[in-house]
Amino acid sequence: MLYVMQQEQLIAMLEREGVSVPDNALSQWKRHAALVREWNAVSSLVSVGDARALETLHLPDSVSLASVIVRLGLGESTWLDIGTGGGYPAIPVKILLPELSVTLVERSVKKIGFLRKVVASLGLKGVEIIHGDFPAAVQGRSADVITARAVELPAKIQQGLVGWMGTRSVFLCQSGRPTEFGEPMFHVEHCEDEWTTSGARRGELYVVRRKG
Repeated sequence: MLYVMQQEQLIAMLEREGVSVPDNALSQWKRHAALVREWNAVSSLVSVGDARALETLHLPDSVSLASVIVRLGLGESTWLDIGTGGGYPAIPVKILLPELSVTLVERSVKKIGFLRKVVASLGLKGVEIIHGDFPAAVQGRSADVITARAVELPAKIQQGLVGWMGTRSVFLCQSGRPTEFGEPMFHVEHCEDEWTTSGARRGELYVVRRKG
């Protein structure tokens, strides 16, 4: 019963933020979590502790970004997720916002195999999976929304983003206050909303935009 109540609270928060929840979202999120647990021993997707708390930690933290994306008017835009790993936050948000065109970049061959399994199993459309490192793997591409939730070297990724982000790009930074995006080229905004005050979002969120 605890699991059901948590999901109901999650849906209520999303709807208050103007995010419509598809009818199949709960079953899709549940299937994704089951696949993470099934593949975790082989592909090292999340820690053992986190594997027990996907619904209470990873899922709310991930879908909190959907509210931000919708507020920014980017619900039908292009999204680049760097170091996707087990699919958080990209897969849960893609389930919520199916019109998003999503590119997943991952350097681990085992995790690439897992992501392909997830996309096929959930029947997700508009998802491209790229094996490689950022930014080399996506040279010549662009994205409106960028995330890099659990990369090993956040500062290195941010350094790459400084030269890669276009004037329309928004980087949703979840790895602490970004230090590589200085004035006058970038605007950095600390995001505080219901997800933050309720504790549903893990850590802080900063919205980074390149000034036009």
